[in-house]
Amino acid sequence: MYLKRTKIVCTLGPSSDSVSEILKLVQSGMNVARLNFSHGSYDHHAKLIKNIHEVEKLTEKRIGIIQDLQGPKIRLGTLPQEGLTVKKTDTFILTSQKITGKQNNKTIIIPIQLKNFTKTLKKSGSVLINDGLIEAKILEVGKDKIKCRIISGGLIKSHAGVSFPGSAINIPPITEKDKKDLKFGLQQNVDYVALSFVKSAEDIKNLRKLIRKSSKDTKIIAKIERHAAVINLKEIIKESDGIMVARGDLGMDIPPEQVPIVQKRIIRLSNKFAKPVITATEVLLSMVVSPRATRAEISDAANAVFDHTDAIMLSNESAVGKFPSRAARTLSKVSETVEQELQKYEELLPIIQNKQISGNENLDCLNACELAMNTKANFLVVYTSDGSSAREIAKYRTYTPIIVITETEKTARELTLVWGLNKIFTSKIGKNEKEKINKIVALLKQKKEVKKGQKLVIICSASSKEKLISNITI
Repeated sequence: MYLKRTKIVCTLGPSSDSVSEILKLVQSGMNVARLNFSHGSYDHHAKLIKNIHEVEKLTEKRIGIIQDLQGPKIRLGTLPQEGLTVKKTDTFILTSQKITGKQNNKTIIIPIQLKNFTKTLKKSGSVLINDGLIEAKILEVGKDKIKCRIISGGLIKSHAGVSFPGSAINIPPITEKDKKDLKFGLQQNVDYVALSFVKSAEDIKNLRKLIRKSSKDTKIIAKIERHAAVINLKEIIKESDGIMVARGDLGMDIPPEQVPIVQKRIIRLSNKFAKPVITATEVLLSMVVSPRATRAEISDAANAVFDHTDAIMLSNESAVGKFPSRAARTLSKVSETVEQELQKYEELLPIIQNKQISGNENLDCLNACELAMNTKANFLVVYTSDGSSAREIAKYRTYTPIIVITETEKTARELTLVWGLNKIFTSKIGKNEKEKINKIVALLKQKKEVKKGQKLVIICSASSKEKLISNITI
């Protein structure tokens, strides 16, 4: 339905958990589904996965699945059902004691689900609640509680998120809940696992060890939402299989005005190392309740495409919003429109700047891209065993249509997240170099993807010692 290259990730939830709603999302441009393990039961997630596979059968399209682990997000405890309203200059106690939040006269007591949380906190530090909508200043620091004054008030409800900007609260990024959730996700054969609150490459290595203990090789997406992750950005990107610019929590851990700058750095580095990158959080936030996005939101999404993000993600817009498929359709239209403009102006494409990257595999893939452009090929065909050559080709953002042939369904599903890879077929072509080209052409004819007279540039085994780049006319 859409000719876009930029992929769309949709978070599934109450608004989009049925077969009919998931089908609408796919028809509106969704490529990958995100399951948020901060919410929902295993039964519900299993139902979502079952429904996703049902839609795959109906549409004959692969839908990648990302399991997003909750991580050690600091949350409030239980408050009265109606919540607690705090106003500017109000004072309250934040405590790790196991109590239910209450408000007696002028004393407001709010529980937090984290022991020893006061160790690194200091007087005059900041407290942000509910994604920063409520802000407070620390007045006193005790053993298991702090006293705060409200700077910006509002309604606080149970289990709202809490952050302490500038405070190095040391919590392992993989909690016991995450380990249980991971086991479930691996049993369900998710395609990616997203790790929250990553601080260093070591966090990725630790998760990979857990995955391998389960005899799996599931790909890992590092969510960049901490100042420490920004400091260790290059090492994290190298160690990960994908990156998510998680702008919501990131904007509470670093100054909000720095987030757009960091976003551009993350996208550029991810492109450089051929790692798929997702731009996430509040992309079309107004569409949770409105059928139309704001002009600023449209510009935000368009700029992510201009920056060469691999994917853009919807969160509440598709999970609990009133217009999930319409939000996906909006992103599809933005992506397709921007991509059409990018093709008109060569100076906007990143292929020239990426020539600086060295390495045999990169050069082979770059040569294939340039050959396809110079010969005005109809298709650039990539035969890859593990997907690495396809990701390398995609990072050059060539607008020659790309067809990928790979040996396994696992690799094919992983490539659903990568920019520009919309035609992916699974087939074992063999090892005989003389027969490879003939078999590839025969397969594409069988699939009715190519016609007589069309030009193809075919690259095989770019990540191995034996490489093959062919320029043929059918």
